[in-house]
Amino acid sequence: MKKCMLFLILGLHFISGYGQQVVSANLPISTNTKLTSLITTVKTSLLDQGKKGQLGMTTSQSKLYFNLGKKKTSIVFEVPNASSLLTSGIKTRVISKNSVAWDFDAKKESQYKLYIANASDSAQNFMVYSGYIYFPELNKWKLIASFKIKESNETISTATTFNTFSTASTLDDIFIDCWGQRENGSWLKIKSTAVQNPMLQPFSDIDSTEQSQIDNRLIQKAIQNKETDATQIKEGLYYTLMKTSSRTEVVHMTDTVSIYYKGYIMGTDIIFDQTSNETRTFPLGRLIRGWQIGLNNTTIGDKIKLLIPSGLAYGIRTRSPKIPPNSILVFEIETVDAKPKK
Repeated sequence: MKKCMLFLILGLHFISGYGQQVVSANLPISTNTKLTSLITTVKTSLLDQGKKGQLGMTTSQSKLYFNLGKKKTSIVFEVPNASSLLTSGIKTRVISKNSVAWDFDAKKESQYKLYIANASDSAQNFMVYSGYIYFPELNKWKLIASFKIKESNETISTATTFNTFSTASTLDDIFIDCWGQRENGSWLKIKSTAVQNPMLQPFSDIDSTEQSQIDNRLIQKAIQNKETDATQIKEGLYYTLMKTSSRTEVVHMTDTVSIYYKGYIMGTDIIFDQTSNETRTFPLGRLIRGWQIGLNNTTIGDKIKLLIPSGLAYGIRTRSPKIPPNSILVFEIETVDAKPKK
């Protein structure tokens, strides 16, 4: 793989609505490298307050950027070829089926991270793009939106950073690092002086409290309409025992469990994952919090249905193309065996 280099290109084209000259930097990615996400740190403190302009990053399928005006600043996420808007963050503005914005005070912090994540399904030939902003001082993320693109499953192969502000600061000054994440989870350093790879965990959500309230209302409505029988509550998790085992061995948080399971999104028949003829084996402590709460202290041989609010599942993460951010998940799980940690 050829070493990635950062090239500066001065453009004379214009951003819609402003007419300012664009300064852009291509971030060439080797054709042998397939990226599923792109993250960059933007030093907004270098920009003159009260001026209009845009700055951010683009891929071949998406665009995530600051849209700063004299009185208002927005984060805009666009996916021009989107077939549908899957979900958007709390208090965002849906501009169109392929564009969402969120207004906020950009002066609260001196720098932010912009993050574009991609998940594709080659079998059904579609993909999901999600856009996020990260607040370093708060150590929290904000989901802007997730879009679905049909008839496409390409990963991120090209990327650009850009700025339309009239400023003495260069793009190297403003975009102080940039990383790409490969399909296997490893990171590609595109531009950075940091020794360590980016740390996305914990994926703490700035909207988690409000999203939890929304999830609870949806679950209560499903219970009232008898759309689910998972009505018992345990640490914010809803569940019901589908089959009670005659065995006496208890599952513990530190166990490695062998299970049959089926997972789908609440209110749909969309099965995103399931076992077939063989069990799968996982250390329980490495699974989502909903599984840990639901399986801990059950009996080997029990079959349980878990109704998991998004905060106990994958939250705002783009976990897979079939699980949009903030999804309420349902799992039917039968524990076949559990072995204690050695």
